[in-house]
Amino acid sequence: MRPAVLHIAFLALLAAVSCSPSRYMIDVEMRHKSKAGVDLTGKNVAVVYGSSSQYPYNAFIESLADGFAWNLKADYQNTIDSVGVFGLDSQASEYASRDSLVSLLLETGSDVVFLFDKIDFGKIDNGASGLTMPFDVSLRCYDAMNKEDRMLSFNGSSIARTSSLEGLPDEAWEAGKTVASSFKPEWKHEQYSIYYFNSDKWYDALTKVEMYDWKGAMDVWFEFIASNDVLKRSCACFNIATACYMSGDYDLATKWLDKSDKENALPLSPVLRKRINARK
Repeated sequence: MRPAVLHIAFLALLAAVSCSPSRYMIDVEMRHKSKAGVDLTGKNVAVVYGSSSQYPYNAFIESLADGFAWNLKADYQNTIDSVGVFGLDSQASEYASRDSLVSLLLETGSDVVFLFDKIDFGKIDNGASGLTMPFDVSLRCYDAMNKEDRMLSFNGSSIARTSSLEGLPDEAWEAGKTVASSFKPEWKHEQYSIYYFNSDKWYDALTKVEMYDWKGAMDVWFEFIASNDVLKRSCACFNIATACYMSGDYDLATKWLDKSDKENALPLSPVLRKRINARK
């Protein structure tokens, strides 16, 4: 699973003044679901569109799907495993049901399928100022990895403006990119804490955190999970849970946080647990 962290924007180190743990505060930009409520991270995606025998509608539909797929890849910055574009030999509206989308998932070998199931075109007006063509788009989405197990539906309208019929595919490409922007991940600044004690080992782990080396930091914290000091054991487990969370392994993060609570529940444990559960 890929890391959930884009970058650490700010680090503030609190001085250790006693045997009690101190907190290393980090501001992190975290990725969240898109405005449409869809998260495509680490998934195989299929974009499917129906056929049309009429020019220029056939080229318009194909270019719309291509622009949509292209922008999904760009918005997720290579964190999508793959995006494939598939054309149907029939009208896409025949597949606009949850069961039909599941069938498309199996046929395309994907985790998520987007179906442009209905595209209605208005009258083409070729006037003195150029060519305009209104159109309505209906998009269906099914995510096999979503626990809700339901089909999502999205609808929109726009007007293509160009100088000639030959320019309509370019307008469709841009329209596809615009539709895809609703599914791009949102980034939010959040603050997290790492517990540490006043010793070189704990400072070494903090240095690794600065370098985004969560595995290296965990290797240091592992040395303290068998400590005779219950606070050090608890803090080490809490930090490992945080590192697992940052790396996107939420089930393992829960296990380490459970272990930390069993040793000695820390004040920030409920906050971290809430964040972990929100991403499951």
